Amino acid sequence: MSNRLANEASPYLRDHAENPVDWYPWGEEALGKAKAENKPIFLSIGYSACHWCHVMARESFSDPKIAEILNANYVSIKVDREERPDIDEVYIEAVRILTGSAGWPLSVFLTPELKPFYGGTYFPPGPRPGMAAFNRVLLSALHFFRTQRHEIDEAANRIAVELNRLSSLPDHEGEMDETPLRGFYKQRLEVFDSEHGGFGVAPKFPNPTDLALLLRLSGKPGAEMHATKTRSTRNEADSQKSASFHPDSGFRGSQLRDSGGRPEFEQARAMVELTLHKMAEGGIYDQLGGGFHRYSTDTIWLVPHFEKMLYDNALLAQTYARAFQATGEESYRSIAVETLGWMEREMLLPEGGFAASLDADTGGREGAYYTWTEAQVAQAVGPDLTKLACDFYGVSAPGNFDGTNVLHTAVPIEQVVNVHHVALDELWPKLGEIRARLLAARGRRPALRRDDKVLADWNGLTLSALARCSNAFANSRYLDLARALADFILNRMVSGNEVAHLLKTGATSVPGQLPDFAFVVQGLLDIYDACYDARYVEAALGLSDRMLELFFDQQGGFFTTRADAGLLSRIKNGYDGATPSGNSVAVMNLLRLARLCGRNDYERAAAATLRRFYRTMVTYPPAFSLMLAGLDLLLHPGTEVVLFLPESSSDADAMAALLASTPDDYRTAVVIKARQPDVLTGRLIPLTHGRAATDNKPTAFVCRNQTCFAPVHTGADLARLLGCE
Repeated sequence: MSNRLANEASPYLRDHAENPVDWYPWGEEALGKAKAENKPIFLSIGYSACHWCHVMARESFSDPKIAEILNANYVSIKVDREERPDIDEVYIEAVRILTGSAGWPLSVFLTPELKPFYGGTYFPPGPRPGMAAFNRVLLSALHFFRTQRHEIDEAANRIAVELNRLSSLPDHEGEMDETPLRGFYKQRLEVFDSEHGGFGVAPKFPNPTDLALLLRLSGKPGAEMHATKTRSTRNEADSQKSASFHPDSGFRGSQLRDSGGRPEFEQARAMVELTLHKMAEGGIYDQLGGGFHRYSTDTIWLVPHFEKMLYDNALLAQTYARAFQATGEESYRSIAVETLGWMEREMLLPEGGFAASLDADTGGREGAYYTWTEAQVAQAVGPDLTKLACDFYGVSAPGNFDGTNVLHTAVPIEQVVNVHHVALDELWPKLGEIRARLLAARGRRPALRRDDKVLADWNGLTLSALARCSNAFANSRYLDLARALADFILNRMVSGNEVAHLLKTGATSVPGQLPDFAFVVQGLLDIYDACYDARYVEAALGLSDRMLELFFDQQGGFFTTRADAGLLSRIKNGYDGATPSGNSVAVMNLLRLARLCGRNDYERAAAATLRRFYRTMVTYPPAFSLMLAGLDLLLHPGTEVVLFLPESSSDADAMAALLASTPDDYRTAVVIKARQPDVLTGRLIPLTHGRAATDNKPTAFVCRNQTCFAPVHTGADLARLLGCE
């Protein structure tokens, strides 16, 4: 018999509909029952692609004896963290306070007043070394609740106070400077893995916001980063690179042109390049289908947790595209293109919008869809190609994951050439055929389950990825996809400057939180930078005004949740983790809009937010990588470019391509494909006032550090002004 979760929109909640546990969704019915019956609440939070969430569901929530304990003594509430990130944020912070760490599945014990008094993550059904059995945890928490209620209430109150303290950040009254930026660089360098890339030890996460900040620091404020392009060692069949990090001279493997970067951050780009190469070689990257898994369980990026998340891939596609722009290394373009190809092929929904995730498990086994035995490879590619396939992808009889193999590019391509006595131009077609045959064989396996929730924040990140890659690669296909996604978000998920967090089965029901507003605005600004359609600026301004109304604290900083959310606490979260924080993205958006649209009130709000987080950024800068990028933007006056392109010409094409292809984190650009601005652009963007094309020629107006240069009309002259000669 199904429980109350059977009719929920969330696939994750519906997965638990046949549990013997008497689950409730979060809502008035469950919360009222806990108060009326004075019962503790067992709150379980997870998500569809979480492997250990599935394990706990099979082991414990399907166990009638455990269900009996829960049903008799608790009000059990199940929450999808992707559907209700506001609930997840409060209680994962509470468990961190209680235990020092947290993750998913998140298991929290609450008083009827929603105050946490105990928590953890995965609990096994029986005792294991260092882990209590779940039934014992349930009975112990219940005993504590019934016999020591006064102590529980006092402890829960202290946790609630501590949660509120997280939002009581001290204001920084002095000048803000680059101190936390230098601290970030120093601390990242100290824990950088100079052999395998990445930071720290296992498990290893891609940390795309860290990599983006390091790329930013490797450039020079006010001048574009640029590089001599190098031939890629990757084609459609191959992701093999040869790369190494050397503390004395940095990354070796690309012919980098000196970008005039800041000498105090001299190893920043080298750390990024080695990390990007090693991730692309490893099993964290899907060598056949493209796209990245969640994280690596080891230090060498070999064995991942196999779920694929939309947000990881949106962020990493941008990172690889940015690295391509900075270095000219073609392999970065290949990885970004393959990642976007996976997103379009497997995550784009027929009605529009992108799905949230792909599950890690098939048939109850993690990674079964992605892993191979020698025999499976041989059957898929045939006898003539088996040895080459196994050598190239590192497939062996013992395997590297539970007797099977996670595919990775195991050896340098030169070694493959030598061992197989084949010329490089003959090797590529063979590797292409191997990849195609393996991919076809994999496609006949039981399909991975996809979570079709359309989330505004993650789709905002995807919009940014498509828009930025359309610029980086001069790819009109990505711009078309970005336009379609922007229109989908504005038509289906935005109404009257309100953003819905979730769209599922055609309905919106969960109000947008800070990340939804911030990430959508960021996507709108990025697509504006790709096509210069002022409609997107107009939408970004309306949503930003509403975001300030709903979430901004006049003392500085943004609350993540709305005032009427009915939760235990409103938190100001600035932590840039798997996704950047809403505060960080809001700061970047407000500064970009302030410079584009002359909104000084936006710059004041951004500066007030940075002041609130400044002391914390100084103390532990790696936790605030994107917010540090916002600080960097505030501290450095940017370059303003207004480009008029009234007619097509070689100079017009060169000037437009220069702006699109060269990254500048400090530049504000407007491109007008006419002699003068249209009405909407003129109304929204003061930079265009009093400016027009000269004699129907392409005309660029460039200003830097409050100093304007004479208009220029050729690509060479624009390159000179922008430092791209």
